[in-house]
This record gives sequence, structure tokens and C-alpha cells, in this order.
Amino acid sequence: MAILYLHPVSALAEEAQKITVSYQYIDEDTGEIFKEEKRNTDKQAGKAYEATPRWEEKYGFEKKEVVQERIDGDSGTAYMFDLGHSKNVLKIEHLSENSEENVIQLYYKEYHLSDSDHTCVDVTIMDEDADVVIKKETFEVKKSDHFYYDIDFIIKDEQGISYRYDSLSTENRERVFSANENAMRNQVKLYYKKGSIKPNEAIVVVYKELDPVDTEYCKKQFIEGLTVGDDFYLDDIHVSGQDNDNDLSELRRLYECHYSYDWKLNEKIYIEKLSSNLNDNILKTYHHLYKLCPGDYAEESTKVILEFVDADTSKAFKTDQRFTSPGAKINYTAVPNKLTASNGNVYYFDKDHANNHLSITAKKIEKGSDVYKAGNVIQAYYFTKKNPGDSAAVRVSYMDSATGKLVRQEDKDGLIVGESYLHQPEESFKIGDVTYTYDQENAKNKLQIENLSGHPGKDEIVIYYKASVSDSNLGQNQNLSKIKKLAAPKKLQAVRTGTTKAKITFRKVKKADGYQISYADNKKFRKAKKRSTGKTSVVLKKLKKNRKYYVRVRAYQKVNGAKKYGTYSKVKVIAKR
Repeated sequence: MAILYLHPVSALAEEAQKITVSYQYIDEDTGEIFKEEKRNTDKQAGKAYEATPRWEEKYGFEKKEVVQERIDGDSGTAYMFDLGHSKNVLKIEHLSENSEENVIQLYYKEYHLSDSDHTCVDVTIMDEDADVVIKKETFEVKKSDHFYYDIDFIIKDEQGISYRYDSLSTENRERVFSANENAMRNQVKLYYKKGSIKPNEAIVVVYKELDPVDTEYCKKQFIEGLTVGDDFYLDDIHVSGQDNDNDLSELRRLYECHYSYDWKLNEKIYIEKLSSNLNDNILKTYHHLYKLCPGDYAEESTKVILEFVDADTSKAFKTDQRFTSPGAKINYTAVPNKLTASNGNVYYFDKDHANNHLSITAKKIEKGSDVYKAGNVIQAYYFTKKNPGDSAAVRVSYMDSATGKLVRQEDKDGLIVGESYLHQPEESFKIGDVTYTYDQENAKNKLQIENLSGHPGKDEIVIYYKASVSDSNLGQNQNLSKIKKLAAPKKLQAVRTGTTKAKITFRKVKKADGYQISYADNKKFRKAKKRSTGKTSVVLKKLKKNRKYYVRVRAYQKVNGAKKYGTYSKVKVIAKR
């Protein structure tokens, strides 16, 4: 009896559909096949077949791996898949029944890495006009680490031709945010154009330093179009809100992070005289990155306003803002000696100006409050310096030799900037009953200025005089000393009645013939204004807007035509408006 075995038709059909594809792994430097394997596919002959490489979104891998990103070779070498290699064969348009004709060729680059935790970053410097490689470097880094390439503004190729960095090129990629296991994906590309630094051209290098998620990072920026010898001030150094850097924007989205200014005493934001040497024109600013939770910003950070103020007009010609924590002590110690305003005016720091306010303790800013409107303000006062040949004035200050106090002051006009001026002191002058005689032997006398600057506050001549009182008035002054000092006025009140007005009220003092009101915009009452009155209610006018004032009052008696002053009251604050 013959037995006939029938093979299922479905099984025969399935076997017929199996087609073999050969994967050849090629070393792109040597062209040798370092590995080959065969894979079966269920696609029929004549159909297309594609080898899909693994690909990634910004922060995660999606498709299943068909083409391996990394293959470990012999002797501790690692091969990285070069997705962009021009000879890669990733697709077979028509599968053949002859398996030998179905070949996928994949090009890999060999990297000699210290261990499996490391990968490489390729830095390629391109000639943007000729589209050729000027220079190429490879760096070994830890996987997932950040990599930043410290760019040189000027480089030379092997032939000695100079190239300058094109900081405006949108194709520049200066860093790798998170080093991929596949080194071929870690590409830094920098575009240069032929040329060197021109005569009298200055380039400023700015390092903007951040600390994103505990990873050191420093962004380098070149500022061009400047001239050697000019001064330079860096505006807008704070980082806040949106950032143009896509990686940073993604980072902020993922970690709910915010960049804020980190106040440092060793910051450098100003260069007084630009050099032709790149290494001389370096500025550094400091920032930090912190995790931002809902509602944290108002509690953890507060804004500080820095104003550079024209000493003559009292208006700020430059402003800047920083962020710090409430309660932090801020000392602005790196005050530039020289600044140029946007209108071209040159300013010099007036270190002796009474209203310089260079140290504050930052306050928490509440919305809707006066503090919020004005912010935490640091003010640095500057004066304008005139050119040789411009008109100038000298301030002449007459001082009491015994007390060291200023008794008289005047400006001597009609002088010329750059010239020398020698003042001839008066032999004597009289103020009231007191005669002041020139103290010729006083070593503190300053009578000559060699080179006038044009600013009376700087061009100051100081002359010391001895005070004397006539015999006819000695008895009057003795009587003044015997009179008991009047008590301080009580219940002093100071209330703003407008942006430039304030009402001052206080209790009457017994035996007082009048009162002297003293007010200033500083606690020490430097350059305080004084007003005498016989009333206990007075309106002060011509106050400056948005400025806090301090006020005090004392009573006086008149004795033989002279005033005997009493004790000052407690100081009251006139609020801003």
C-alpha cells in the first residue's frame, strides 16, 4: 500500500515567501566589511524593502531598533552608525528571489573609546563660502553629558589663511546638549569666512555663564563693529523670560526652570578702552538656573534696578536690572569710571556725589505698593566731561579753619577746559558779625588747578579762613551761651499732598520765636534744604517725583538779633509719589 503525504498548501506558500537580506557593516575609513549577517523577511520578490535606523525625538527614542546605532568591535573598539554617509544603502527597491542580490550596506565609523560609558563629539569648522572643511576635531565625552566648544574668533588653516567666525550664521551649532551614545549624532558645526581683524577694529568677547541642572555651561558671544580706543558698556545682561536658544527653551519646558541674574561682585560689564587684542576685551556675566514651582518666583527672587544718573539733570541715562533674593545685601563695587550714553554723551563717575546710593538690602516687591512701582534702586551719579576749548567753571569753597565747615561757596565762570587756573584769595570777608581772614599757613589750601575738566564738582579750589568776632558782639554771644536750649518739637507729621508737595505739621514749642525745617533725600541730611517759619504747619514745594525725603524741625529764640537753636525733633519720612 502506498501512503501519500500531502504538504499543506499554506505552509508551502509561506516558505516560498521567505527572502533573505544580507546586512553588510562597512568601516567608512577603510572600506572593509567588519561584520555581515543575514535576515529573513516575509516580503515577496519584487516588493521594496527598507532598513529603518533607530531615530529619536528631542528627549526620547521612539522606533524599534532595526539598524544598530553602535556595534562593539574587536580590541575594545566601537563602531558608530553614520546615518548621513552618502554610500549607505538603506532601501532595496525590488527584492530579488536570488538572496545574494539583496544587500543592505551600512557605513560605520570606528571610535577608540576608553569604556562603554563614553562617546565622542565631532567638531567641524567649515568655510561657509567654499563649503569645505577647514578643520575637524574629535573629543571623547561621557554619555549624556553637555559639551560646549570654546570658539576662537580668528583661526588659520594649514596654508596660513585667516578665517573669522561668522557669529550671525544660523547654521552654527556651538554645543551638544546631551551627548548621544552614537557619536555620529554629536555634531558641532561652526561656520567661518575668510578675513582677519581689520586695523583699528575691536572685538568684545562676552562669556554668559549659566549652571543648568548642575551641569557647567558657558555661552560665548562675539560683539563686532567696535573701534579700538572706544569705551564699551554691556547692556541687557540679565536673562529672564523667553530665550532664543532652542535647547534652553526645551530645557525650561521640561524642568519648569527659569534663568535669573546671579549678582557677583567680580562681574565685569564695562571696558574703558577697547584693545586690538582679543584677550584684552573680555566681559563676564553670571547667571544661575533654578527650578521654578508655582508661586515661588515672588518669594525667591526680587528685581533690583541699577540707574546711572546724570548729576546735572538727575535723570538716568542708562539703566540695568538684576534679580536676587529678598534680604540679600548688594554692594555695587564695580562702578565704571567712564560711560557713553546712547546719544554719544561721555560721562565720568562722580565718586563724591552726595546722592550716590551704591549699597542696598533687597526688599521683597509687592504688587501695587510704592516699593513695587519704584523697585529696589541703586543709583550711581555721573557728570559730563567737556572738551578742550569749551567753557568751564571752578567752584571756590571757603572753609572755617577751626571747625572745617563750609562757610561760603561760589562758582568762578568764564574759564576754558584744559587750561590752568590760579585763584587769588581774598584777604578777608565778613558774614554777619563774623570776619574771616585768609589762613595763609594752612597746608590744606588748594589754590590752583592745572588742567580744568569743566565740571565744578571736580574743579574745586578750597581755601581756609580764620573766624573772628568784633568786641562789640562778644557780650551778645556770651548771652547766647547762657540761654537754655529749647526742647524739640513734638508730634512731627509729614504727608505727601501731591507728586511735588508735602505738608509738615508739629506741636508748638514754648518760648520759640520761630522754627527751622530741614529736609533732604538722604538720612544724613547731606546738602539739606532749610526753611525758617513762624508757623507750625508748612507746605514744602518742588519736591522731586518718586523720591523719598527725610525731614526734621527745631525751634529757635532771637537774642540780640542772633538765633539760638533748640534740639531737633525726631526724623520723619516723606513717602514717594
